[in-house]
Amino acid sequence: MNIEKYKFQIFSKSAFIGFHLLLIFLFAAPIFAQNITGIVTDANNATIQNATVSLSDRNKTTTDADGKFLLNANGETNLILKVEARNFAVFEKRLSENDFQNELKIVLSPVDLREDVTVSITNTETRLSETPASVVVLSRESLETSAAQTIDDNLRQIAGFNLFRRSSSKTTNPTAQGANFRGLAGSGASRSSVLLDGVSVNDAFGGWTYWTRIPRSSLAQIEVLRGGASSLYGDSALSGAVNLQTEISREKPIFRLETSAGTQKTFDFSTFGAFGRKGWNISASFDAFRTRGYIPIAENERGAADSNANSRYENGFLTIEKGFSTRKIEDVRIFFRGNYFTERRDNGTRLTNNQTRFRQIVSGADFSVQNVGTFQIRAFLENQTYDQTFSAVSNNRNTETLSRIQRVPSENFGANLNWRRAFGNHFVSASAEFRQVRGTSDETGFQNNRVSVLTSAGGKEKTFSFAAQDFWRVSERLNLSFGARFDTWENADAISATRTLATNELVIVNFADRNETAFSPRIAAIYRLNSNFSLYGSFAKSFRAPTLNELYRAFRVGNVLTQANENLKSERADTFETGLNFTGFARKLNLRGNFFVTKVSRPVVSITLTTIPNLITRQRQNVGETEAKGFEFDGEFAIRQNLRVFVSYLFTDSRIAEFPANPQIIDKFLPQVARNQLTFQTVYRPLDKLTISFQGKLSDAQFEDDLNTLRLSRYAQFDAFVSYKFRKIEIFSAIENIFDSRYDIGLTPNRTIAAPRFVRVGLRFDLGNK
Repeated sequence: MNIEKYKFQIFSKSAFIGFHLLLIFLFAAPIFAQNITGIVTDANNATIQNATVSLSDRNKTTTDADGKFLLNANGETNLILKVEARNFAVFEKRLSENDFQNELKIVLSPVDLREDVTVSITNTETRLSETPASVVVLSRESLETSAAQTIDDNLRQIAGFNLFRRSSSKTTNPTAQGANFRGLAGSGASRSSVLLDGVSVNDAFGGWTYWTRIPRSSLAQIEVLRGGASSLYGDSALSGAVNLQTEISREKPIFRLETSAGTQKTFDFSTFGAFGRKGWNISASFDAFRTRGYIPIAENERGAADSNANSRYENGFLTIEKGFSTRKIEDVRIFFRGNYFTERRDNGTRLTNNQTRFRQIVSGADFSVQNVGTFQIRAFLENQTYDQTFSAVSNNRNTETLSRIQRVPSENFGANLNWRRAFGNHFVSASAEFRQVRGTSDETGFQNNRVSVLTSAGGKEKTFSFAAQDFWRVSERLNLSFGARFDTWENADAISATRTLATNELVIVNFADRNETAFSPRIAAIYRLNSNFSLYGSFAKSFRAPTLNELYRAFRVGNVLTQANENLKSERADTFETGLNFTGFARKLNLRGNFFVTKVSRPVVSITLTTIPNLITRQRQNVGETEAKGFEFDGEFAIRQNLRVFVSYLFTDSRIAEFPANPQIIDKFLPQVARNQLTFQTVYRPLDKLTISFQGKLSDAQFEDDLNTLRLSRYAQFDAFVSYKFRKIEIFSAIENIFDSRYDIGLTPNRTIAAPRFVRVGLRFDLGNK
């Protein structure tokens, strides 16, 4: 064929197609060029700048200096207009045809209660009052008016949140810092997923959480979801999830600094800075902390072997991101984040300590594709080395001998993809995730102060998952949520090697590869009965796979040795709950209460095997079934404009329901679970610059062990906080444990007690993008 003729035919067909596409565009443009315009003001008719305006959570803009906005509907119908601005309640309106013909005037009301806060922990951006789940939000203001110095102590203001032991992360060994809700503890592993900006903070090898690795000054908000959350977050979300969100600079720079010094030779420093310009944003945070701590053993039981439990750490984050848009892809954000963390602790005797070195790289992208949806991609790589020593202490606690040195290197990498899109009244999301963890426990055993045995045990775990969810606004009164997740994982290359030095005998055991799957559906509904009351209910299945730590690593606390168990299977839970929400008294009172029942099959519990005078031996085992049932209540009352009260209460009856292998512990309470917990906080601002807060935690008795023979007494702790602002500088003072209550935190079997009264003074500097 003649080449010129062939080129002409190609050109002719291209011109023909292009011409018709042009006609389609010209005639269709008036249909798809539906613009919605308006102005946003407050109740006094003052315009509001920088308010976020969106159509069904997709097409977004911000109001200009005159409070005006313009958005294109792109030919879609049945859209919901949402307007959000700082210190104002969220405004939502379903658009009609008339709304496209006239300029809208949106009047925002001041926010009175946190029920109007937008939450995203359920993978949908909804108002707290419209969320069919037990969700509690701690704003930055809540964190800054609390006497608590650590993130875990702040979270303890929510009844039902517990670490495995009662003590703070300031002095507690990290392996006891697994987060749990509603009394589902059974061992030290976390049964709650903890995330920082969408990336898990749970230790990949052990499941616990390094709360000291959270950049405190950069936090914007903490969201807590109580109840089975595996349909959203998979493994570790058996009892709930914690979502920690950091600040992002847009137009104005952010700079925050907080430092304080206190008793027990305690010093902390936290700073955060972020700057954005021309689509680029750079943020960095640095936290440092050290405390001499205190001697945790009760005074009448101490001996020469006892010393202070103390800690020190440094933690740094650096994030670089770029934002831009193209013709078809909008709101693109690409970022890279690095984190380096190091921590060292002395654990209360002269020969016991632990140290952690952690490195992480996270990269990701967020973007929106017209008529397709919003995408979020994350990839991460982590490397960690954990070192710990163990000892045996004599009955009079005057002598101590080294029993074990342990090094646990581990690595974790993975990636996930999330997609979201609104279809009329439906907000649909889907995700896929991959993760691989590898770790070993290398141990040197001592006998009579001499090395006697060398052991190494470990393996790797691969996990794949797929999830989908639909949040459906059926009507102005009814919201439904459907979701499900499928997980499959494999434990492979597991091996144990033991060399006895006296005989030079080497024993190697290769464990068989194994795999499991889990299907985690969730269905929930919330119905607004009237302007004051709403009713919600939900059912969820959740699961937790045993960690490599539980499978292959033994440990010792005091004179209690807990053995690993390579045969552990995953925990499975069914959670039913129903609740009632009330908002009244001119929106000054907000009450949320619910009843729940959670049945867990094959829960991992530390079971007592033998007890002799100098040693209690336990092993992690799958118990047949446990059942936790109870009542949860949260309330907030704005008594006056400058006085607010927050109350949180939990009653839970958490017992072992079935265990054919050991019937004697049936109907026993689960270890480390208190039946009643009550917390409260009052915040009073007699002057604009002066803040005074008082808070308290009251907890029922609980048991240290599965046999319910080691009882930890009930306790009450009260804290106070006062601050005064000079422009951007705030001076504050905080007292934790005002009445110096030395309550039980553990029986190992020696009684360990809580930290004494703690007083600190400090200052803050805040130049934020408010």
